[in-house]
Amino acid sequence: MDAIIDPNNRVLHLKYVLFGLVILIWGSGKLFERLELPPRRLIYIILFVSFFMPFYALSMGLINNFLQNTDLQAIVYFNSFFFFLLIFIIYDTGFDLTKVINRSTLLIIVITLGIYCFFILQPSMYLVLTKYLVIDKNIAVFGLRKYGPITMLMIYFRTSPLLVFPLAYFLQRILMDKTSKARFIHYFILTAIIVTLFLSGTRANLVSLLFIILFYVCLWTFKKSKPAFILLSLVLSLVFIYEVSTILTILFDKSEISNSVKLGHFESYLDYFSKNGLQLFFGQGFGGAFYSSGFNKLTTVTELTYLETIRVWGLPITFIFILILILPIIKDIRDKNFSSVSVAYIAYLFIAGTNPFLFSSTGMMVLVYVFSRSFMVTNSENRIVVNGVKQF
Repeated sequence: MDAIIDPNNRVLHLKYVLFGLVILIWGSGKLFERLELPPRRLIYIILFVSFFMPFYALSMGLINNFLQNTDLQAIVYFNSFFFFLLIFIIYDTGFDLTKVINRSTLLIIVITLGIYCFFILQPSMYLVLTKYLVIDKNIAVFGLRKYGPITMLMIYFRTSPLLVFPLAYFLQRILMDKTSKARFIHYFILTAIIVTLFLSGTRANLVSLLFIILFYVCLWTFKKSKPAFILLSLVLSLVFIYEVSTILTILFDKSEISNSVKLGHFESYLDYFSKNGLQLFFGQGFGGAFYSSGFNKLTTVTELTYLETIRVWGLPITFIFILILILPIIKDIRDKNFSSVSVAYIAYLFIAGTNPFLFSSTGMMVLVYVFSRSFMVTNSENRIVVNGVKQF
C-alpha cells in the first residue's frame, strides 16, 4: 500500500523500511523450514532482472566514466531492481496478490477524486496543493490538458496506471463472470475507476482505458452472438477509419506541450543512436546522459522507457528484457489462462512505454505480481486457482 500512495518515498518514508521488514520476517520464519523455490526458468529471470541488469549498468557506467561525478540520486534505477526478489517470498508463501493490488489501488481513486472535489470547493488551495504534491513530493501532476476541442483539468497521480488492473478485474466480474453478489458496488467502483483514469489526462491512460473496455465489450458480444460481434467489429473499424486523422492529430500534435516533449525525446534518441553505434550495442550504463531537444538540455532519464532501456543497457540486453516482460502473456495464452490480469498487463506495458514508472520500485512490484501469479496459477473456468482456492 505504501508503494501505491508514496511511490517516490517522499511522504511516509517507509518503503525501504517495510521492504526490510518483509525480508526479515519471512527470513526468520524460514530458518527451520524448507524453502519452496520457483521453477528454474523463473529463478533465472529473477537473477537476470535483480542482479545482472543493475550490476551490468553499474559496470558500464564505471567503464564509461559516467559515475565519477554523478550524484547517487541520479542513478534512478539501481535499488528498484532488488524489489523483484520479492517473487521468492510470494512464491514460497503462495500468497495471492490479486485482492491486495485491486483493493490498494482503489486509494488512487479516493485521492484523485478527493483532490478534484477539493479544487471545486476550494479553488484557492490549488497553488498550496501543487507546491506540496507536485513540486515538493513529486507524486502528482496538475494542469489543463487539451484534446482537440476539449480542455479539461488533469489530476494525474503517479501510480494511476495501476488502475488498469482493477478496471479489467471489475469488467471481468460484471460482463463475463456475472456475479450476483454486490453488483451495485462493482458498478460503482468501475465507474469511479473510469472517471479517475479519464481525469488523469494522459494519452496512455486514456488509450488503455478504451482498449480494456472495448476488449471486454467485444468479448462479451462474441460470447452472446457471433453476428453481433461481426457487426460491432465492422462499426468500430469504420469509426476508426473515419476518425484516424483526428486520432493521429491528437496523439502527435506538436503544439501540445507534453507531445512536443516526447517527440523531442524520440528524435533525440534516434540522433544519439545514429552517432553512437558502440553504445547502442553495449549501452551507456548508469549515470550516462544525452542531449534531448524535448528538455533542451542533457538528461539522465526520459519518459520513453523502452528507448531509455536501449540507451542504458544496449540492444541485446533490452531485447532479452522485453522478451522477459512479455513472457507472462505468452505463458498465459499457451496455458489457456488469459485472465483480467493478462489484459491489464498488456495495457500496463503500453503505458510503461511513455512513463518511467516501469523501473520504479512500484513498477517492479507490478512485475512481482504478474510473474508470481503467472507461474503459480492454473486455469479453471476463467478463474485462477491458487493453492486450491479459486480467485477472480
